[in-house]
Amino acid sequence: MASVGNRFSAEDTHPLPPGTFKLIRDDGGELQNRKVLMLDPVPTNDPNEPLNWSTLRKSVNYTIVMGMTIIIFTALSIQQIFWQQMIVDLHVTYSQLNQSMSVNFVGLAMGCVLFIPLAKKYGRRPIYIVSTALMLVTSFWTSRLESLAELYICNLLQGLAGATNEAIAEITIADLFFVHHRGTMNGLYMIMVMIGSFLTPMAAGAQATRQGWRWSYKTMGIFNAVFLVLFIFFYEETKYVPVLTGRESITPTADEEHPVSKDLDIKSPLQDETKFSAPVEPSSDHHELDLTIPMNPWTRRLALVTQTPESIWPYYYRPFIVLISFPAIMFTALQYAAGVAWLTITASVLALVFPLPPYNFTPEQIGFMSVGPFIGNLIGSVYGGVLGDWSIKFFSRRNKGFYEPEMRLYILHFPALFMAGGLIMFGTTISRGMHWIYPSIAGAFFGFGLGGVGDAVLTLVIDSYRDITGDAFTGIAFIRNAVSIGIPFAITPWMERDGLQNMFIATGFISLAITGLIIPMVIWGKDSRRKLAGKYYRFAEMQGHNVST
Repeated sequence: MASVGNRFSAEDTHPLPPGTFKLIRDDGGELQNRKVLMLDPVPTNDPNEPLNWSTLRKSVNYTIVMGMTIIIFTALSIQQIFWQQMIVDLHVTYSQLNQSMSVNFVGLAMGCVLFIPLAKKYGRRPIYIVSTALMLVTSFWTSRLESLAELYICNLLQGLAGATNEAIAEITIADLFFVHHRGTMNGLYMIMVMIGSFLTPMAAGAQATRQGWRWSYKTMGIFNAVFLVLFIFFYEETKYVPVLTGRESITPTADEEHPVSKDLDIKSPLQDETKFSAPVEPSSDHHELDLTIPMNPWTRRLALVTQTPESIWPYYYRPFIVLISFPAIMFTALQYAAGVAWLTITASVLALVFPLPPYNFTPEQIGFMSVGPFIGNLIGSVYGGVLGDWSIKFFSRRNKGFYEPEMRLYILHFPALFMAGGLIMFGTTISRGMHWIYPSIAGAFFGFGLGGVGDAVLTLVIDSYRDITGDAFTGIAFIRNAVSIGIPFAITPWMERDGLQNMFIATGFISLAITGLIIPMVIWGKDSRRKLAGKYYRFAEMQGHNVST
């Protein structure tokens, strides 16, 4: 089996940079001018490889992950809605509740560093199960807590449990889906994030107004219990450990239209499992699996541990090296961290300002302020995901069939402008006490930008550096949450010093400057991937990968 090092030693053959491949091929056979969609990454002919799973198996796995994503982001979002009730029940101040949110972000930042290496070493399934169980315990504990110290502990544990989803969900997407599906799958993920961040808090606020905030946590605990059962009995391990070797790795060159392995018989998981009579090239409509390879038994599919022999310790420090080594990964970390920072600021302002005159909102009404951001994010996620997957096919055809990951950024000018404009409009309308519909519209603009940019940049990393996805998203999640730790401490002094309007004008322009980094990434992204290809292959080889072409 060709190693990564051997593959990269062919540098003098002018290989394509990581992430670049032939996505659209002209079919010169019976159907002249027919465009054929090629698969990337190139899967083996093993039916047990997750890329080769049927649509149903993929859907079951991914649906469970998406459902748990809603619960996790609900847990991370609803507490601010309850603040006006919690200060009475727990005899605490708004300042102390703000600090408890920082403790939550500490857990989020540390959780990905602690647990994602375990997911790489021992499989995704055990980490999902443990984190769901921990979220279950903390949900019921929070519903019964009586002191500020307990609140800090619960928030820390919830952060630790919730952190795993942020990175493992992206690893799961890389495990299951080809490049031309990942934008849509990341779009679905972002929609689930925003359902948990905006839609379910509305229901939680309504329940808290009628039954008290403790019942909202009990309800979330019940849903946690349901998903714990689903993970235990229905979620299959997506960490692929090949049984058979012998797959030849070929270094693609600019002259090669079909960078595939010899005698590679595979079948698209989106097609019926029909066995063809001869080996074929891996396109989306013509594949074959080796059906002589036995399917894994259920004991292996649902194993609590899927261990591989690599050392676990490099997974604890390598994410930080990867983060600073590859511009696309640092770029994504900055975009993701900024988006979550703005989300934290807007949510805190809603919790601090809207219970007061002229609004005098109840927890239920504060929860309903999430409608605008949710609708905007839904549209943005479709824009960045579904439209993004369509656009890369369009741009690839114009690029002689070759796909570049930076093509996902070509359509982000509208989301970037809407996110900055939405932030400015949000602060300006609230500072003037304008009708609640105006900050709701502003929230929709912001949500559209957040969904569109977030989906595209997360997919950019998976497409560019699939074989180090775990390290990349561990680093990204750490930066995202580490930046957010200080936000709750800064909000109140910032508002008191500059006022709401000036504060949000500043955040709008900072947001525009950060999303403006899209321009240099489009211009120089491919060059950076080419120049750093050797480093990428070495990192991938450390993880036992033959680099995906």
